[in-house]
Amino acid sequence: MYFHFFRKQIAILLIVVACCTLTISCSDSRAVQCTKLTKIVTTGNALINLNKDSNDAATTENVAKHLNQTAKQLEALRITDPTLKEIQGRSVKSFEEMGQALDDIGKSLEAGNLASTSIEGREQIQTAQADIIRAGQQANQAAANQDALTGKLINYCKSDR
Repeated sequence: MYFHFFRKQIAILLIVVACCTLTISCSDSRAVQCTKLTKIVTTGNALINLNKDSNDAATTENVAKHLNQTAKQLEALRITDPTLKEIQGRSVKSFEEMGQALDDIGKSLEAGNLASTSIEGREQIQTAQADIIRAGQQANQAAANQDALTGKLINYCKSDR
């Protein structure tokens, strides 16, 4: 009779241990979360650096589209570490802001290229130039924010090793 009782207890204990082990092994460690977050951020940063001097409307709009995809990939990550979660959220915002600014630049470049050689066309070009400057400043601010976040991410993840 005692043996039957202990067998039940051992079986329950084994089930609990198995569930705990499964839960721990399925959750990402801080190092894994760092790796996933860093990979996407690095890809987004490389995309910006590769195309930073482009004055082509189509290229600029394409980069904007890819930055918005980068923001969505970042947002989709399952991050549980509080510091990484904060970096993730702010990075999503930075990539979205850069994407929007570059999209505005691309549209302004396109508008300037399509402007006629008339007085109205000259006004369109001046408006497009002002829009490009404004959007460029927004993109630069978002990029500076992302650079700071990338530095914070690297330092935080380095402290894990």
